[in-house]
Amino acid sequence: MATVREIASLAGVSPSTVSRVINGNVPVKESARNKVLLAIQRLDEQGGRTEPRLRGEVGIVMPVSSAMNLAEHPSLYSTVLSFIETVSAHELGNTTILLDEHSQPQNLRTQSVCGYLVLGTSEEQEGRLLEMLTSFGKPFIFINRLMDNKLASCINIDDEQATEQAVNYLLSLGHRRIAFIGGNQNYPNTKLRYSGYVKALRAAGIEPDAALARYGEYNERSGEELGAQLLESGKLPTAACVASDPIAIGMMRYLSVHGVRLPEELSVIGFGDIEASSYVNPPLTTISQNSREMGHAAAETLLHMMGSPAICSQKVLLRTELVIRGSCAAPRTE
Repeated sequence: MATVREIASLAGVSPSTVSRVINGNVPVKESARNKVLLAIQRLDEQGGRTEPRLRGEVGIVMPVSSAMNLAEHPSLYSTVLSFIETVSAHELGNTTILLDEHSQPQNLRTQSVCGYLVLGTSEEQEGRLLEMLTSFGKPFIFINRLMDNKLASCINIDDEQATEQAVNYLLSLGHRRIAFIGGNQNYPNTKLRYSGYVKALRAAGIEPDAALARYGEYNERSGEELGAQLLESGKLPTAACVASDPIAIGMMRYLSVHGVRLPEELSVIGFGDIEASSYVNPPLTTISQNSREMGHAAAETLLHMMGSPAICSQKVLLRTELVIRGSCAAPRTE
């Protein structure tokens, strides 16, 4: 069978469209589906392939804690699923490699693995992994990360700029006392999102209040705990910029149950645009990142490096979008 890229090129559609047609689990326009099926037929008639077939499997490297809690992170789960679908469409297998504090290079090095995807890691783990994987001489890519090391391939959004956009929207509504509600402080994404929050406030002439910055984990349960902390602080901010939708949803649920009117008493903006964000009450205003496209782009980037050994590394930056729903309003007047 021809590769996804070959089919996409002949059909005049994106590789992600080809993957969706082949896997049959996502709706595709009939016209695009017909183009893909016709391209597959023509390539089969021509003998099928113009590129050498990649063989082996891709290693998906993640910490034990991330693997255990993957279902609590809808954006990351969607990204991984899309990645697996894309490599499977290229007839490659995949294997999960769990990372813990005892992992050494020999634990990661597997003969059948011809490339690696890395996700859910802390900065300390990333430093260790980068040294390990570079020594293997096989391509690898970090997802949800932007890394300065010239040998590190990575794919991410601009966390800092996206959070600036979120805070600027709250500022445009008239908010000045804005909290930052973050996930794990050891994650680079958390630090970048806080940096964007600080930059936006300072650009507006507002010095960030350290008491308005709170951290937990990237899940709804942590959001409930952070909501409790806000209530216990004695004086609510007028708005909260939250580093993930699950945190925001958990926080909103807790505050609503305890009598806080949203968005009249507190405006909330999330990050991720997971499916549930449009169904909560009020519907969550959020930063949209296309998690499925991130997974697909990570797979295609890794596959390209696997098929082109001369390429040392690639860095991909994806766009985000502010999705305005009903969880934000102008601050109440006393």
